[in-house]
Amino acid sequence: MRYSSLVRLKNQYDSLPDGEKRVADYILGHPADIPLLSVGRLAQASHCAASCIVRLCQRIGFTGYAELKRNLLTYPADESVQQIGVVPHVTPTDDVETIFNKVFRSGQDALRDTLSALDWPNARKLTEVLAGAKRIFFFGVGTSATLAQDAYYRFMRIGLPASAAVDDHIMLMEVSQMGVGDVAVGISHCGATVDTVETLRLAKEKGAVTVAITSFADSPINRYADYSLVAFSDEIRYPIEAVSARMAHIAILDALCVAVSLQSYPETATHVAEMHRLFSTKRCK
Repeated sequence: MRYSSLVRLKNQYDSLPDGEKRVADYILGHPADIPLLSVGRLAQASHCAASCIVRLCQRIGFTGYAELKRNLLTYPADESVQQIGVVPHVTPTDDVETIFNKVFRSGQDALRDTLSALDWPNARKLTEVLAGAKRIFFFGVGTSATLAQDAYYRFMRIGLPASAAVDDHIMLMEVSQMGVGDVAVGISHCGATVDTVETLRLAKEKGAVTVAITSFADSPINRYADYSLVAFSDEIRYPIEAVSARMAHIAILDALCVAVSLQSYPETATHVAEMHRLFSTKRCK
């Protein structure tokens, strides 16, 4: 899998035990030095046991410290992840231009980090699953509700049998009718929204394929997901939640829609052409 260990550390940082956080702090603060340090030297520098370092490496998807060091050599800190840990918080004294620059940079960073950490075998298989689904259901509440509705609209426009539910009662009614051949896509930034997590759990019980779109690899929703795609946001605390994460979630869903549309391109092209013909009457001349 192609991903940067720094991006993965950044994403899972808040959920790490205190000892592993100290190791993560040292790695994030001295990424260029890590490939030169033995596990003993890193343990000494971070004031942690070597076993704590190994647990951290395994928690973020590596077999051990040696693999993490190889990853850092492959994706060095002075390339796409050089701004790891630099969080451009907005402040009441920022002018409009500064705010725009910080928000745009936040989105750019989230898209870059998400793409660098994407599980490509998982994404390829999920594309095939969605293309062959009997029905596709999108679920989300709060800030994820609009993403679920937008995904439904886009997938429906390319001719796929999609629907969306953003109300907890409707979600339960939808999931009650699901079964083998259906796909349930739960969208949740934190991955812990009760309604969305419970809906995905019930969908799995009914025999549907389950998909999670979230920002945290170790979040509860992934316990019930056959496939999970993780967006890596920088978690800036704006007055509104998950600004950069929402951009990354939209990009993931859009990319999936395009990839699925090309699985049966002749049929998709015919359907899209018909959509254009029908919608042409709704546009001003």
